[in-house]
Amino acid sequence: MEKYNLNKSCFEAYQNISKYISHTLLYYSENLSSLSNSNVFLKLENFQHTGSFKLRGAMNKIINLPDKSKKIVAASSGNHGAAVAYSLREFNMKGIVYVPENAVSFKVDLMKKYGVEIRYSGNDSFTAEASAVKYANENNIIFVSPYNDIDVISGQGTIGLEMVKQAQDLIKTSKKKLDVIFVTVGGGGLISGIGGYIKSVNSKIKVIGCSPINSPVMKKSIDEGKIIDFDSLPTLSEGSAGGIEKDSMTFDFCREFIDDFYLISEEDIIKTIKFFIEKEKLLIEGAAAVAVAGFLNNRHLFKRMNVGIIICGGNIGPDTLKSIL
Repeated sequence: MEKYNLNKSCFEAYQNISKYISHTLLYYSENLSSLSNSNVFLKLENFQHTGSFKLRGAMNKIINLPDKSKKIVAASSGNHGAAVAYSLREFNMKGIVYVPENAVSFKVDLMKKYGVEIRYSGNDSFTAEASAVKYANENNIIFVSPYNDIDVISGQGTIGLEMVKQAQDLIKTSKKKLDVIFVTVGGGGLISGIGGYIKSVNSKIKVIGCSPINSPVMKKSIDEGKIIDFDSLPTLSEGSAGGIEKDSMTFDFCREFIDDFYLISEEDIIKTIKFFIEKEKLLIEGAAAVAVAGFLNNRHLFKRMNVGIIICGGNIGPDTLKSIL
């Protein structure tokens, strides 16, 4: 794989997108800290414009396009599509987003609000992505990948850049740094960017990947030593569900940067969403709950440590929320 300087590319991405994004809060959680006898800090990307971290990567990609007069195409179960649509609107560009037939209507409506054309294809994100790539190739237009793109990965890595600075200002212990960061893993774009930046700054900070048991494609691929086809089951973490492109650069990044990997049950996702509503007074989506549950299930391993958890999004549909409650 081509070698990338993620420290440099994340810093360049931060300069690109800084005026277009919300510089989200790193928030000290009294509840999670007392439960675990550690210091827990939440990076609240659920308060990002569009409600998800995905805006950072999509915006960086769109900004770096040399010709903004051309239409682009993307594929998404929701958050990436909304991020692409929002970014296109900023530059008066046109685009198409392919979504699976079973995409959450709440997230599809969010995409439509920002003005992109929606096309349905298949029953999972992998099929929709294949259709989008095929359309891009046939029409000689750019496909904006949700994860397999260095501009997208670098954009997501700006979360790590912000966290390092925020931790220095926020953490009251003498270390002034995070010891470990928990990140939900789907295609691997988020953890590749964050892990790449964090490890370049301090290789001793542990990066923990978390995925739902029902769709652990990256974990299974790392175990096998190659990207594999895996039939995912339905999961409340639909933002991290689905397959991985066979040549995705995120595979090598994940193998390099992830120190450990935890798998999360649907029951624990539900329990964590309820916990956040009751204790933190925050609404988070299933994918965000996965990272929190990964920490809670293993909290005995991180006593007296400074723990960062990425709250990757808050876009949970009313029907899903109703079924959980």
